[in-house]
Amino acid sequence: METHHILDAKKKQIETNLAALFGQVTGALEQAVECLNTRDNAICERIIRDDILLNERRRMVEQDCLVAIASQQPVANDLRDIVADMRIASELERMGDYASDIAAAVLQLSGNDLNQLALADILAMSASCRTMVADAMKAHADDDLERARGLAAQDDALDASLRKIIDHVLAAMRNRPELVDDGSRLLWIAHNLERCGDRATNIAEQVTFRIRGEIEELN
Repeated sequence: METHHILDAKKKQIETNLAALFGQVTGALEQAVECLNTRDNAICERIIRDDILLNERRRMVEQDCLVAIASQQPVANDLRDIVADMRIASELERMGDYASDIAAAVLQLSGNDLNQLALADILAMSASCRTMVADAMKAHADDDLERARGLAAQDDALDASLRKIIDHVLAAMRNRPELVDDGSRLLWIAHNLERCGDRATNIAEQVTFRIRGEIEELN
């Protein structure tokens, strides 16, 4: 009984740090979109600088998971929870990297009018991406299988948005060669947003693993 009490306390600690990591990633993505929309270099630089804090939080979650497995020898549901949390932390850390990459790309943009390069579509795509992250977080917190499964359709929509943006930006770059540099950077930003959606879907798969004991392929 005492061993299980210790394990429950450790799992609660893991969940607390994982929730904090979700919050840090959400904040980084919101700030990345803000710096794209406002071209605020200070925000971009802060996102890049603070990425190390995300990495440290991910390592903290991972260490707690490994300690729980090694010292408490959890079985069945407890073990699935801990393994899923460790995988989710890794996915979140990669999302933080995407936010940092977006900020770095914004710092390299010139003064061209980005509206010619599908800026509005990219901003809409970023909103969809952040909705996916929020839904993945809620599905995890509530053990909501249906919400987790719903991310598959959202991911398909995000992929479609990326294809539309690629077509638009490439056409603009062909018509106006002076837009090639900024267009290439915006395509990289859109790609990072699409990958962020993939990571949110991966988190949803870990939710299905926690609940059902097996991973459903949602991509």
